[in-house]
Amino acid sequence: MSSVPWYRLACYLSKYLLTGKLRSFIEQLPPYEPDTDMPAETGMRMLSYLGHAYLWGDAHHVPDRLPARLSDAWCMVAEQVGRPPILSYPSYCLYNYRVIDPAQPPYIGNIEIVQNFLGGADEDWFILIHVDIEARAAQALRVIPDALLAAHTGDLPRLTNALKEVEAGLGAMNATMLRMPEYCDPYIYYTRVRPYIFGTKNNPALPNGLVYEGHFDNQPQLFRGETGAQSAIVPTIDGLLGIEHANDPLREYLMEMRTYMVPAHRRFIEAVESRSQVRAAVEANPDNVPLNEVYQACVGQLYAFRAKHLEYAATYIHKQGMQANNSTSVGTGGTPFMQYLAKHRDETKVVV
Repeated sequence: MSSVPWYRLACYLSKYLLTGKLRSFIEQLPPYEPDTDMPAETGMRMLSYLGHAYLWGDAHHVPDRLPARLSDAWCMVAEQVGRPPILSYPSYCLYNYRVIDPAQPPYIGNIEIVQNFLGGADEDWFILIHVDIEARAAQALRVIPDALLAAHTGDLPRLTNALKEVEAGLGAMNATMLRMPEYCDPYIYYTRVRPYIFGTKNNPALPNGLVYEGHFDNQPQLFRGETGAQSAIVPTIDGLLGIEHANDPLREYLMEMRTYMVPAHRRFIEAVESRSQVRAAVEANPDNVPLNEVYQACVGQLYAFRAKHLEYAATYIHKQGMQANNSTSVGTGGTPFMQYLAKHRDETKVVV
């Protein structure tokens, strides 16, 4: 089957990248025909890595178009999974790990990364931290239906207990976030990991976008790069707690990020946002100390998560760019990341 050569190339991607001939190898692949047993997300991960390796594998020359052989495959599978043909968070994190012992939770120590660019501990660890955060978030996400029902019916003890689980889940996420420096060095991240996950929107290397030969009427496309803002966790918790972002470019960006999420995750966020009466229930019962305290604790944990994210952005990106005399105010998602992350954090603190 003609998916095998593609799969083999992806498996040894770190080796082929070092040859300087990866683009020619991709151009010589046979037409892509996915294995009927291969999940669409597996194909999307593989093609997204190959696509970004084709784009960013040679920093001295960034092509402004992808060959039809690659475009045909990538656009076909992207349509199947409901996301643009670009490397996004689901392919980079959510569908990019294996559980070592299925009887144990998918936490660090029991998970391994499937696909890399250059590979190494720093690249693996950066992704593993995100996988672990997603797994820890389950404690908070699984009680959301209970919290929504409790707020709707006015069952305040039940709502309080549900929010305790949300706060504990957010606390576990924060504990994992603190582990990022253990194996992911800021310099290695900036020079060996980050370059491969950029998109084409607001990217000075591709000011006019990227042509996917044979698709989009051969007009250049502008897609955001991989970023944690494409995870559904935080916007879901925002929706649950009633944390709102001002109607400005930041909010527009956050809404745009949903097009890069798993479609079912987008629908879940929208359902929580449209149904949550949690904040209204808290505000209507100011004398209920347990409810108010746990609600404020949830907001505090979310604020801490955003604050740590901002701190890492300063250490892993801004500081490294300054030291390399290559400072950039634009993140992998194509935004002024320091400004946006600070605003994320501050709009969370307002509620406290």
